[in-house]
Amino acid sequence: MSNIIENNAFRILGLDSSANQKEILKRYKEIINRLKIDDFPDYDLDLNLPRDLRTEESVNDALKRLQNPKSNVVESFFWLQIRDTVDENALNDLRNNNLDGAILTWKNASEIENSTAFFYKKNLNLLYCLSLKNEENDDFLNESIVNWNEIIKSDKFWKLFEKTHEINNERETNTDLINDFRNNVGKQISDIYAELYQKYMNPKYIKNFQEIIGAQGEKTEKTLLKPIHQSIYDTIEELKKIDFEKNLNSNQKVTNQTEIICDNCGKSSLANPDSPTKFSKYVDGSVLCKECRKNIGKEWQRKIAENETVEGSAKVLRLTHKSIGKLELQLEQLREIGLYDDVQSKVVRDHAAQAIRDASVHIHNMAHMSHQSAELMNLAIKIAGTESMREQLLSDSKKIQEIAEDDDKTALVLPIPKLFGKKDLVVKNNFMEYKEKKIYYKDVVAISYHNEESKFNFVIYSLKDGIDLTFSNHPDLWYELVNIAKQYIEPIIVEKLVKAIFEQNRSIQIGNISIDKNGFHKSKLLRGIESVLWTDSHVYAPKLHQGTVILFKDKNNFSKEFTTIKLEYSNAAVLPELIQACYNEFVIRQQK
Repeated sequence: MSNIIENNAFRILGLDSSANQKEILKRYKEIINRLKIDDFPDYDLDLNLPRDLRTEESVNDALKRLQNPKSNVVESFFWLQIRDTVDENALNDLRNNNLDGAILTWKNASEIENSTAFFYKKNLNLLYCLSLKNEENDDFLNESIVNWNEIIKSDKFWKLFEKTHEINNERETNTDLINDFRNNVGKQISDIYAELYQKYMNPKYIKNFQEIIGAQGEKTEKTLLKPIHQSIYDTIEELKKIDFEKNLNSNQKVTNQTEIICDNCGKSSLANPDSPTKFSKYVDGSVLCKECRKNIGKEWQRKIAENETVEGSAKVLRLTHKSIGKLELQLEQLREIGLYDDVQSKVVRDHAAQAIRDASVHIHNMAHMSHQSAELMNLAIKIAGTESMREQLLSDSKKIQEIAEDDDKTALVLPIPKLFGKKDLVVKNNFMEYKEKKIYYKDVVAISYHNEESKFNFVIYSLKDGIDLTFSNHPDLWYELVNIAKQYIEPIIVEKLVKAIFEQNRSIQIGNISIDKNGFHKSKLLRGIESVLWTDSHVYAPKLHQGTVILFKDKNNFSKEFTTIKLEYSNAAVLPELIQACYNEFVIRQQK
């Protein structure tokens, strides 16, 4: 408000907005001459005018604004206009410090149904806004917003405003100039209430304005909306950076050489060199200081027991809920100021929903917690800003619910034929178990499957163990295993490999090719290295064909065979999806 009403050019010159250019220039010279001799002038319209607001610099600036046709329109709209005896009577009350009398005078006059009433209403609103700067008043707040809404929507007001402005300036007014101002005046009024919000830190100034008028000014956007949006994006990044794989495999020990931080209160061991002995580590990798262990240790262990399905999952869930809790509080800030359904906020909400959705999928795939995953997915649906995002999340939620329901049922048992009898392979949505070996899909680092004549092979490996299945004359069983791998295991492997390539800057060897962040490569005898780069004009997806994977290169805008790799090589089967995922990741990183 300091830039639009409080710092109004007419106010600085002690004039009402009906002053013409001759009167403006005369008053300007008068004030400048008196200020030069340290004589501070007083005028009838100096309503609570701070002395430091009328200086040579501000008076010069006021003149420039009033001599400019475009800014003159703005200054005229946002200051009092004394047109008749009604305005004189209200001004008289203000001179005598009778605020209530001035309000009543303009309020009664504004209720008459004619175009002049809108000018009384505008004066009334300016008085309300000036008063709100000094003291909070819900009646002034709500009435002023309703009045502004009526004014800016009234064709009668704008016709009279243009005509009056033309008379006051003694020259023809540019209609386009008035129309342009009318189209944007809501944003400028919005800034008045944004400044009131900043003064009182009360969200009602923004929320009430948004509910009735809905426009956003520069101050609302830059000083309020953008900071909240940025805080949400920061928390989204925090959520994305949770290393699910690391926390799910946390075997770190509490030592004196590293900083230890209490997962409840945040106390650091660095505050006291002897403090590591006062920290306790729990089975999920979390740590509590001595005080927190004493106060909530039993409750902490109970929650870990409830949430633990594999090592570290309770910690993952706690870290995830911590970030999501911050997101919910930040989104609630948007709701409090009435900008939750703003167009930009809907986009931000979609990003938040996507981050929660991704966390939900990670918890489902890695921690094998289908019900907790479903809860997060439902929250993402609730937060989503657009219908398209909501529909996508509903589809994902349905899949997770179906998987959760399947997971509650009997596991799939596949008899694997052996030379002497059969051994059962137990298949669930999150692990396979065979001969007392249980491998969670989240831990799988390599897979291979191939068939040759009537012999079939299917192998998965984790860093610690492996399941190697070889059998004959059962193609249906082999195809079922391959389908399970494609649905549950291969996406996890692809994600791990893309992360290793682009985040850890590693080169991945599969068969006779190596894949890195620049492309994929093979060595040629006596001819060095041949490459297909992600920057090439065409990068073709590999294809599976008769027990091999065919990779292609571009030649004159046509695909040509680059190399073939047998499916029996570790992770050869994921090459079609991996090459596409690497290319997509490269493109995304180039766009940032």
